[in-house]
Amino acid sequence: MATPVGHSLAGYLVFGWSDEAQGPRKARWLLLYICLANAADLDFLPGILLGQPSLYHQGVSHSLGFALVVSLAVAGVCRLWGESFAAIFALSCMAYVSHLVIDFFGTDTRPPFGMPILWPLGGAYYISPVPVFRGVHHAGAAVGSMLEWLLALFHPYNLGAIALEVVFLLPFVVLRLRRRYILLGPQRPG
Repeated sequence: MATPVGHSLAGYLVFGWSDEAQGPRKARWLLLYICLANAADLDFLPGILLGQPSLYHQGVSHSLGFALVVSLAVAGVCRLWGESFAAIFALSCMAYVSHLVIDFFGTDTRPPFGMPILWPLGGAYYISPVPVFRGVHHAGAAVGSMLEWLLALFHPYNLGAIALEVVFLLPFVVLRLRRRYILLGPQRPG
């Protein structure tokens, strides 16, 4: 499973697809899509409260069904503020699902391996047989203590995982920035 750095870069790329990327409230939209790209990992919170951070990780929050529910909620709230429901729903789905795609192509060292992508239609766990990303080094067991979990986050292996994600995703970020530069030209302050 990937790091928040890789998921945030994916959220930034989704933000680049939005019309709001050039608007006056672009920081708000950028933050929304980065948060949505990382939202599936909020499943750590119940485990943290119980002292076993990984206890519920890679559960239903790592599914297309959950992505649809979250995207509907986000689009509904944004619609109340006068935003386009369809556009926000599509971009929210893209941001949330980017998390699932990146994690699908990551390594997983703890059972159950993968994610229940098709929940609620099925509970089977799926993961790519050919990993692209190294994944994050967590505590060895899902029931690892809070201290084991925190110490594992600072493992040197994780720096390599971040570097690989940046190397893989940075060309897409550069292409997005270049596309914006070509379309809008150089921006001058003032």
